[in-house]
Amino acid sequence: MDILSLAVGFVVGSLTGAAGTYLGNKYTDKRRLLESAKQENYQWDEFLKKFPEIAKEMMDDVSKPDFTGVRIFFVKNSKTIVNKSEPSFEYYTDVHPNLNAAIMYLADLGYIEDITPGNCPMYRFYEHFYDRLKKG
Repeated sequence: MDILSLAVGFVVGSLTGAAGTYLGNKYTDKRRLLESAKQENYQWDEFLKKFPEIAKEMMDDVSKPDFTGVRIFFVKNSKTIVNKSEPSFEYYTDVHPNLNAAIMYLADLGYIEDITPGNCPMYRFYEHFYDRLKKG
């Protein structure tokens, strides 16, 4: 075997391996992206099915023009008052008996983050959840 055919074989084999790896990763990434989108849609549908009143109220709140930049919300009783310096949403445990279950569900899915500084539970919408609420 001469050195030229050995070099050509090495280059062709390397290119074939690189192309195979590239195409394999490309289609695997597409499949993972589709699976991820399917899972997100399933989780969203489950949220809407389990907590329709809460979901509707949240969607209504984020669609109000006065609250365009608001991502913070409090979970409290409707008879209590929160001292706050910026606009925020409020969801009431006496209006929605299953609100705490919904909050835990949303936190488990990674849709909200607990940012409670004091006694009143305070949460922040993650942007992907906020966008989903805006779309409805």
